[in-house]
Amino acid sequence: MSIVRLAFLSTLALLLLLPATQAQEMILETEDRRIYTVEGEYAFYRDMLESAITGEGLVINAVGNIATMLERTGADLGGENLYLQGESLEFCSAVYSRRMMEADPHSIVFCPYVIAIYELATEPDTIHIGYQRVPIVGDEASRKALQDVEDLLDRIANNAMAF
Repeated sequence: MSIVRLAFLSTLALLLLLPATQAQEMILETEDRRIYTVEGEYAFYRDMLESAITGEGLVINAVGNIATMLERTGADLGGENLYLQGESLEFCSAVYSRRMMEADPHSIVFCPYVIAIYELATEPDTIHIGYQRVPIVGDEASRKALQDVEDLLDRIANNAMAF
């Protein structure tokens, strides 16, 4: 491991242990989704979300530029801009996914994992970070594996906003 990477990971680990400097709150929790909000700059929290994902040893597979797509197609569809910025970050974990799918091979439908980050046009400087909740279903082993994935998503979202 290079010295630069080791220094980055050490710094990130220390930052994750510090108390949050911004007040964050859960603004929406349903069976289907959990969304947190924090005041600040989108670019900062976007970087923190990426760091929280990679800090778990995970690789971002794809980034969906959702706000850009809606802005591009809005004129043709007669819609207004809903977001100032908004993306979805898609990733997976060989460890969590293997456990989940070994417990129930049909759990493949829950992979990959996605966390969205966005700033509403009506709420500048209010950053939302959320994800679709993982249904805790199946036998005991399946429920345990799925709960571990839910806990991972929640930990990543909270770590991204803990700065």
